Amino acid sequence: MSESKAIYEISHNPVLTEVKTLLESQTAKGLEKYGNTVDPDEYTAEEWIDHALQEMVDMMVYLVTLKTKLKEVKDHGRINS
Repeated sequence: MSESKAIYEISHNPVLTEVKTLLESQTAKGLEKYGNTVDPDEYTAEEWIDHALQEMVDMMVYLVTLKTKLKEVKDHGRINS
């Protein structure tokens, strides 16, 4: 696939547009907080794996929370705040 086709898809596919927006937002947040973007030399390979695993645990917590909220909607027609 050509690069121009990929750019077109990112601009016209709402899912890919959201991913691009999230990447831009996270990059800006990282620059503001740390003054740089990802530096492969910042951690060892094992430390990068540990960091990714920690992030995945956070994601699991978020997904289980969302699943619980969706079940509330299914069971009761509403989400409890």
